[in-house]
Amino acid sequence: MTHPSDDGMLVFVKEGETFGVSNFDGAFLSTFDSTVTRVILGESPGLEFSLPPLEQRRREVVRKLRRAGVMLPCAVRYGSGDNEFRAGFTADLSVRGMQVAIENPLPAGITELDVSVRLMVLGSAMTVQVKAAIRSTTKDNRPDFPATLLGLEFLDLDPPSQLAVSQYVGEKLLAEQDDVFGMVR
Repeated sequence: MTHPSDDGMLVFVKEGETFGVSNFDGAFLSTFDSTVTRVILGESPGLEFSLPPLEQRRREVVRKLRRAGVMLPCAVRYGSGDNEFRAGFTADLSVRGMQVAIENPLPAGITELDVSVRLMVLGSAMTVQVKAAIRSTTKDNRPDFPATLLGLEFLDLDPPSQLAVSQYVGEKLLAEQDDVFGMVR
């Protein structure tokens, strides 16, 4: 693990110090307490931690379905007016929802919107349009692309679109060499 820093300065950490460690892999949240076994200083400072036995590690299912990391152009519409839409990009996609990055935040009080994204499925282009509920809104402050991230849950994905999204996500997870069967567990 990289050495923690605060305002560009290394934070003092000593061997034997205990930390709570959390990791999210897209489906599971793993947490456990760990002890610093070695402090590495120099050009690439870092920390080495002990790994507790399996019975001391906690693992929770956060998402039942795997999400494929994909960057596709998309559009979100939150009303019927000409200026009530935002262009954006997907960050991930599953058969139940997606994360979308948009440049400008939505007006306050918007809880549902319509999403449109074009997928290549089995060599054919297909536009998926679906109503979605906004489950989370987060500010992404990366300097290269400041954006608002929307966590969306599909509300009325019709069977042909669901099949297309499922096929697309499966293909992407296979390409990532992911556990594709985790999608159906």
